Amino acid sequence: LPADVMRLKDRYMSAPEHVNVSPAVLTVEKIDQKYVTVDEDRKTEMLLKVLEREQPRQCIIFVERKRGADRLYRNIKAHHLKAAAIHGDLPQPQRERIMQAFRDGKITVLIATDVMSRGIDVLGISHIINYDLPNDLENYVHRIGRTGRMGADGIAISFVTPEQGEVLTAIEHLINREIPADRIEGFEAFTPRVKPAKTDAPKPAAKVFGRGRRQY
Repeated sequence: LPADVMRLKDRYMSAPEHVNVSPAVLTVEKIDQKYVTVDEDRKTEMLLKVLEREQPRQCIIFVERKRGADRLYRNIKAHHLKAAAIHGDLPQPQRERIMQAFRDGKITVLIATDVMSRGIDVLGISHIINYDLPNDLENYVHRIGRTGRMGADGIAISFVTPEQGEVLTAIEHLINREIPADRIEGFEAFTPRVKPAKTDAPKPAAKVFGRGRRQY
């Protein structure tokens, strides 16, 4: 398991009744959070379908890597003319122009890395999409905290591959709530994994951080 997941596992195994009440976590309770299960190679198609369904007023799409931000921008720019990507490799004047255009509403879909997210303070953001789950789990709270401000509506949708169930469970423990599943009707987002053949001796159900393993 990733180091963040192991760290959270140790925390919750030693204190199963722990409730996280930090201010950062409490601020995300009013945000409508969901996740969709999607294969890695179908994420871009899923993103386009989510944007078509949601019609966000303004949206930030979070990715883990700078190259991923540029690649995703190239893949969606023909469908979303008011899209842009921002990350640390861009010259400072260009980053400032992009952010000003986003504040002015001229850009409605902004693809960003976590490094750039701390400087994004725009009240009109209606949607956050976690195209990639964060490596640092606490960045999940910082990401979705970009929406739902000043009593406005806020929706956060996370893309989770079938192999990332434990990471999603760790995020749920971090924010002390279960995130419901979502799906796009008519779109086959992932290929069901083949379950291993049953043996004669039944094995006890695996536990993840004190709860039964969820199916993603």
